[in-house]
Amino acid sequence: MSSTTSSAPRNRTGWGRSATVWVAGCALAILFYAAIPFVPVYQAELQRYFCAHWIEYVTTGLFWVGVATLMQKGWRIPAERAILAAEPLDGLSPLGGESPPQTVERITAQLRLVARRAQSTQLVQRILDVCDYVRGRRSTDGVEGHLSYLAELASSRLQDSYALIRMVTWAIPILGFLGTVIGITLAIANITPDQLESSLSDVTAGLAVAFDTTALSLGLSMLLVFGTYVIERQEQQVLDAVEDFARQDLLPLFPGPSASSGPLMQAESQAAAQLIQQTEALVSWQMQEWQKSLDGLRERWSGTLERQQAYLNEALQSGLAHTLADHTQMLADVRRDFLAAFEQAATLITQQMTAAETSFKELQAAGAQVLQETREQGRADREADRQLAQQMLGELAGAVHRWQQQLQETTHAMTGQLAELRQQGGILLRIVEQEEQLVRLEDRLSRNLEAVRVVESLEETLLNLNAAVHLLTSKTRAKAA
Repeated sequence: MSSTTSSAPRNRTGWGRSATVWVAGCALAILFYAAIPFVPVYQAELQRYFCAHWIEYVTTGLFWVGVATLMQKGWRIPAERAILAAEPLDGLSPLGGESPPQTVERITAQLRLVARRAQSTQLVQRILDVCDYVRGRRSTDGVEGHLSYLAELASSRLQDSYALIRMVTWAIPILGFLGTVIGITLAIANITPDQLESSLSDVTAGLAVAFDTTALSLGLSMLLVFGTYVIERQEQQVLDAVEDFARQDLLPLFPGPSASSGPLMQAESQAAAQLIQQTEALVSWQMQEWQKSLDGLRERWSGTLERQQAYLNEALQSGLAHTLADHTQMLADVRRDFLAAFEQAATLITQQMTAAETSFKELQAAGAQVLQETREQGRADREADRQLAQQMLGELAGAVHRWQQQLQETTHAMTGQLAELRQQGGILLRIVEQEEQLVRLEDRLSRNLEAVRVVESLEETLLNLNAAVHLLTSKTRAKAA
């Protein structure tokens, strides 16, 4: 027992690898969401199925954790197949008269030639585990059983290594169903019977969350299931190849000890044979006693069951008769009560419908009267608005006419000033040499130019007023019509 424990295989799993998987999965999820804005196609679908709700973020994150787990496992498969193809123990053969520790040393020296990356493979670790077992026992006794134990342990560890990916594959559809429940709850909560049209968008948004999260979770879980199937098959094939190598190449290097034929072995064989004979006789006697006890117990049970069956039949017949009579009476009472209640309900409903019809007719008449009054009031308001608009148009037309007269008078005055300006220009040519008169003429010329600018601004104002009058007239006519 101590030797088996001391040569137990190395445990190559731990929290460090799980933490690495989680960190890698989170990093992949972050890179995925960072790349979504730069995807040139299917941008609307990516935003809808991956960025519309917090459940979609969680589902996507778990999916990438599962992908990181499969990537970590798939990364080791090429190295496993490479070391199997290299056959690290090729050239080694059992030597006569060689002790088991010497064989272990030869195997260990051969493994030192293997690349560093291959030191952590399943094949190398299996060989080292067998060497540790033989080195601890200093004998090849039980090597074949230990190989079977290592094979079962490796298979169990392989199944345990898929616990995280199976948990993720199970959790992703559950998150999808949770999103379905949340979406349907939101849709039901946003339904308002009084405002169906305004609340329809909120209802459809809730249903979109329900179905989008379900579709996303089912799709991602299917991808993980197929990926897990492929990687697990590959790892299982590697383990089968390692087991074949251990049976065909490694086990012949450790031949079992030859059996001894001394007196002690003969005495042990005789004692074992005698013990087996006595045990067989004891077991046979015990079986006969058990068979007699079982036969007696069966007979007693048969008699008891027959008596109980007869008693039960009588009790059932009498009980069914009383029950059927009570049930018939109860049905008659229920039918009579139901008919009476139905007649009362029908009478009450008829009265309520008559009262509701009378109330509806009264409300309809009141509504028609209110509608007629509203129409008359609206017609009177439109007539008052039309008269007010005509009055305002008349006043505006009079003001525009006065502005036109003032503009004409200003224009005539400006024309006289322009004629005078021309005369002053001629005089200016004659008195160029007189500096004081030239200054006065320049000042007067500046004032005249300012007057011309005023005339131009007045003309522009007049054009804007005419446009406003035409626009207001057209709107008034359209409103009156």
